[in-house]
Amino acid sequence: MDNNQPIIIKRVKKAAAGHHGGAWKIAFADFATAMMAF
Repeated sequence: MDNNQPIIIKRVKKAAAGHHGGAWKIAFADFATAMMAF
């Protein structure tokens, strides 16, 4: 049972990093869409 705790902590850390990494993609997509308008 103790071996499952590090996996849960690692999983939460990975999820937080994934959310942070996706923020710039949304901002870049919005910028690219604005450039296509011109």
